[in-house]
Amino acid sequence: MADWLALVIGNSRWHWAWFQEMNLRWVGHAPHRHQSPATSLNTLLPDHAPPELHAISSQPLTVWAVSVVPAQRAYLNRPLNVHWIQQLPLKNIYPTMGLDRRVSLWGAGQHYSWPVLVIDSGTALTFTAGADASFKGGAILLGLRSHFRALHHYTAALPPIEPPTDLPPPWAMTTPDAIQSGVLYPLLAGIHHYIQTWQQQYPNTNLIFTGGDGEYLHRLYQTYLQQQNQVLHNRTWFDANLMFWGIAAYRNEATREL
Repeated sequence: MADWLALVIGNSRWHWAWFQEMNLRWVGHAPHRHQSPATSLNTLLPDHAPPELHAISSQPLTVWAVSVVPAQRAYLNRPLNVHWIQQLPLKNIYPTMGLDRRVSLWGAGQHYSWPVLVIDSGTALTFTAGADASFKGGAILLGLRSHFRALHHYTAALPPIEPPTDLPPPWAMTTPDAIQSGVLYPLLAGIHHYIQTWQQQYPNTNLIFTGGDGEYLHRLYQTYLQQQNQVLHNRTWFDANLMFWGIAAYRNEATREL
């Protein structure tokens, strides 16, 4: 099977994936680069990459890449065989829609089947919906940790607070608990609202959480749902690799046409 690499250059890190055809073998992360451009894959891959990958990376492996930070593209020098993905066969997108949202939606739809709703939790919390390989709309709001940082930054007395391990009591008796309650319950209620609204149009939809806080919010949402809707409870998943599935699906179609 052919070995190849997927790369997502995000806002703070490089995200690597090693594939053998459509089989995902390994995922790793590295901080943004600030040194001179690399001339070999071995100097780009994280130190914790598998020895087998380092062994084959001296061969001319192809990299299929997506970047949301244009300046970081300069660190991939020309001797490397890099295919930069700019467009996807996703219909009905608007011109300023983020490439990361498009790739994640494409990956969710191709890997899990359409219709699908992607809930991506990072600095921002985004909802991206699609059906029949077409974008159907979405929303963007502050992400989980951005809420906590904003309350501390824009007030004189509220302390910096981290998200709790589990759902806090809704009626808090301390300031930290009150902040956690005030952030989490409206956020989960908002997630539930968007999911329900989408499900009214597409009852048999897939609901995929992703992003840095995606696993955490997915777990809390499952707890929140236990008394709300068992059907939804059984149709939500967490997948950290949606963008890699999107890249893999794009590569699969592109190489099939060659």
